[in-house]
Amino acid sequence: MNSSQWVDLSNHFSNQNIKAIFSFKSFSTEGDLGRKSLAIASGFNPNSLIIPKQTHSTNIKFISGSGTVLDTDGIFSTNPEMVCSIQVADCMPVYFSHKSESIFGLVHVGWRGLVNGILAQSAKRIKEKDFSLLDFDILIGPSIQKCCFEVSDDVVDQFESGFVEEKEAGKYQINLQEMAIFELKKLGFMKQNILSLNECTYCNYEKYHSYRRNGKKAGRMIGLLGYNLNSFSYILTPLSKF
Repeated sequence: MNSSQWVDLSNHFSNQNIKAIFSFKSFSTEGDLGRKSLAIASGFNPNSLIIPKQTHSTNIKFISGSGTVLDTDGIFSTNPEMVCSIQVADCMPVYFSHKSESIFGLVHVGWRGLVNGILAQSAKRIKEKDFSLLDFDILIGPSIQKCCFEVSDDVVDQFESGFVEEKEAGKYQINLQEMAIFELKKLGFMKQNILSLNECTYCNYEKYHSYRRNGKKAGRMIGLLGYNLNSFSYILTPLSKF
């Protein structure tokens, strides 16, 4: 089920119970209200949302109940009633789903998080729960691509050299998606279970928000990930804090 304001990415996962959603620029509501509105529109229970307050950290947490989670850029859960959420505007939304068990996660991977090891932290948290990395499907959603992600001499050394291309003197283009896939494979995830959509948020002005393109005025896209449970009867309730 898709709409003109969001896309259902669930068909990219082996687990038939998982539901993955990503909003477009045309979905104009953002923040906590936006996540609740998107949850309702796509068939999730808005009272089941887990909402991380993202800080470009490498903090990953397993959460069993709904609410706000401070200083966190990745949320995992083993509770099929929960719905993971993130917001992005060029950074990679990385969806994790076990092929058969009830464990799933959604991680906000910006370039800082990537070079500082947020994917390694994700793998560590999964293994702490005694799950095999071999059993996960991973989807990298729309994000800024090599064509538009440019850095200067002051930060280029932080990236794996194999994913850097010098564009002109002192200017370099970085393939963040390929670097992320390389890192995931190195950590123990299976290459054939990793998919990148390779849609550039910067290039697609009509479709996506982009912080690099629009700066502080940029809006945010919302990612949701959870189980496709039966329809709910609910009343919106305030979010708790962890």
